[in-house]
Amino acid sequence: MSTSNISLSPASRVFVDTRSTSLGPWVLGGFLDSILMGIIFCQVVNYFQLRHGMSRYYTSLVVFVAFLSVLKTTQAIAVVWVQNVQEYANPDVARNLLNVAWWQVSVAFMTGIIGSTVQSFFALRYFKLSRNWAGAIFICLAILLALTGICLSMISILANNVKAKVMWLLVHFVSVAIADLAITIGTCYTLRQRSTGFASTASVVNRILRMVFESAIPPTLIATIDLILSQTLGPRLLWHLFVNYSLSKVYVISLLYTLNSIAEHRKDRSTQSRSTQSNGYSNRVTSRGDIELAPRTVDRHGIFVETQVTTHVSPEHPIAVDSGLPGGRALAENDFALPKENISAT
Repeated sequence: MSTSNISLSPASRVFVDTRSTSLGPWVLGGFLDSILMGIIFCQVVNYFQLRHGMSRYYTSLVVFVAFLSVLKTTQAIAVVWVQNVQEYANPDVARNLLNVAWWQVSVAFMTGIIGSTVQSFFALRYFKLSRNWAGAIFICLAILLALTGICLSMISILANNVKAKVMWLLVHFVSVAIADLAITIGTCYTLRQRSTGFASTASVVNRILRMVFESAIPPTLIATIDLILSQTLGPRLLWHLFVNYSLSKVYVISLLYTLNSIAEHRKDRSTQSRSTQSNGYSNRVTSRGDIELAPRTVDRHGIFVETQVTTHVSPEHPIAVDSGLPGGRALAENDFALPKENISAT
């Protein structure tokens, strides 16, 4: 086995000897980031295929988070390239990139920006659903605190203050976890409060609850793991970046999954409506806004079910036979038709 003849400073020698920790997280994190970027591309294409009837706000949000995701992947590739190719034979420079190169220092910051954007969407969705100002303000404060924590952590890295960096990372991750939990619990509680017991509304509520859990659990779980790793790894702290790289992409996938589920549900409902009309019936569609199950009026909350029941009496029906009409002719439609009935579940 050959040995290197390059003369290294003590710090660079440690950097090279511990390369599995000093370089490994960046490489594996970049690989994972690129794989998840492929999933995001598929989700974005799926959204634009289903987006008929979706608001411009949704479309603008999808374009924005897709752009941020591409920037994040570009950043990951740049970090790996500079560390492992450009500065391959210069460990004195490579080991200091973590503290001086803005594109490498800002890796966690980019994750925080993307996560805060997605959390803001879900916070707005929760507010439109619940009209709960107190809950919405609490969630927004948690998001702002998370952003503040990651910004101060980046400043601490540039100042080479390891203790402050770890402390502000803790503030960031705790705030992120609190915001995620508050959004999930608040949304589920509001949906349960809106449930009226009718089979039709219960089906819609259960479907949305499943969507909430499916979209909320992955980012919340990964953010919690990232929090634990950032406080327990000690000398191997950089390994939390492997999870942190995936966190931003999982947030975006969660957002796109939610929007695609909404778009698909609306498309199915529109298809069923056209099918019903083609069979001789008509449905009156009411606008609900962009957030599903949003309040239909400001002062009345709930899920509204409108039904129309019409009864026709056949010629063989005893009422028609005993009516004295010639030949047992069926009565006119309006003779025994039930009145239109509106059922409002509040």
